[in-house]
Amino acid sequence: MEKVKHDGEYVLTKNGSRDFGEITQDIAQHIKRQAGKIRLRIGQQNDNAGDYGEKHIERPERLAQLKQMGFDNARDLIEFTCSNFNEIYSTGKRLMLTKSDGGHTCVIELKPCENEDFYDVITGLICRKKSIDNKVAKQKIRLLWRKP
Repeated sequence: MEKVKHDGEYVLTKNGSRDFGEITQDIAQHIKRQAGKIRLRIGQQNDNAGDYGEKHIERPERLAQLKQMGFDNARDLIEFTCSNFNEIYSTGKRLMLTKSDGGHTCVIELKPCENEDFYDVITGLICRKKSIDNKVAKQKIRLLWRKP
């Protein structure tokens, strides 16, 4: 297992970049949101509503799930999903990127950074595709973009 590297408060990709992916200008115009790179902060996990980032994603129960699905850590899940996403949903002020693979879906929740043009990863998880479909049916999220 390769050691995860950091640059200040940011997690680095396997190639040493802060940028895990991007909401391109073309996609941003379509979904009526800002364009920007996607970054993962080290974050925090204190079991409260403000938790985010690598520490939040790698809490023990979530990390065990990631490992069962073939990911060694949060970095690997975020890097895979952000470079392969095929749908973007709105949860209100936040975005959800998804990458479906068979019956499972990798989900990354993003929040636009307030003073800069990039997105912060809030959380990442793996769920069943049916879970996403149920949230759409209940109008808790709505599809903004699907990869052509």
